[in-house]
Amino acid sequence: MLTSMQNSKIQWVRTLLAHKKERHQEKAFVCEGIRLAEEAIRHQQRPLLAFYSSALTERGKALLEQCDCEKLEVAAELLDRISATETSQGLLLVIPFPEISFPEQINCCMVLDGIQDPGNFGTILRAAAAFGLQSLLYTSGCVDPYSPKVVRSAMGAHFQLPLRQTNPAEIEVLAQNTHLYLAEAQSGIPCWQADLRQPITVVIGSEAFGIAQSIRQLPHQNLLIPMPGAMESLNAAMSANILLYEIARQRSA
Repeated sequence: MLTSMQNSKIQWVRTLLAHKKERHQEKAFVCEGIRLAEEAIRHQQRPLLAFYSSALTERGKALLEQCDCEKLEVAAELLDRISATETSQGLLLVIPFPEISFPEQINCCMVLDGIQDPGNFGTILRAAAAFGLQSLLYTSGCVDPYSPKVVRSAMGAHFQLPLRQTNPAEIEVLAQNTHLYLAEAQSGIPCWQADLRQPITVVIGSEAFGIAQSIRQLPHQNLLIPMPGAMESLNAAMSANILLYEIARQRSA
């Protein structure tokens, strides 16, 4: 049983939890808890390492048996200390970045530009998977999609949806091959009047800074969520989720 914070495997996991650079160098991230472990196993992810403690339930033990990797018991109080959650559920997995192929031809794509709140990013990722989005791209100004808070909020969506960082050149290509919509709060085509059945790319900007000027310079139309109430805007996650629902609704009609 591991009991020391100085153990090399403990230190590795702590670094993965804390540092984006390490996650991307190792191409691996940490999943904590039973629900995320279930999603990882269900989508045939192969963990690199599993930590477990005496707090692990029978449900967790069944999952642990399915992990074909090194399994190390960690003192419960130590696992609680290194955990990114308030209280560990007794199971922590290190998972390689999922390798999910991007479609050769884009039909429905969303770009997140400057979304820095991990809860918003994870919620959008979860909704994107739920509503069948083809792929999700994000700009360099976004929070790291593999940070612990994003991973928890996404609830396993990382294992279902192609996800990668994009750049202005790639967004320009998308704008040439799909209809580019920029989500706006004040003006634009009401989302239920826009044709969202055609090949589209929808860009969601940050609440603080909006969508970057380099993207605004591309040929596009603004996409509006009409709000008859007194609120001026919605947060990024809520806006994205409403638009994802409307895309799914139109395409299923």
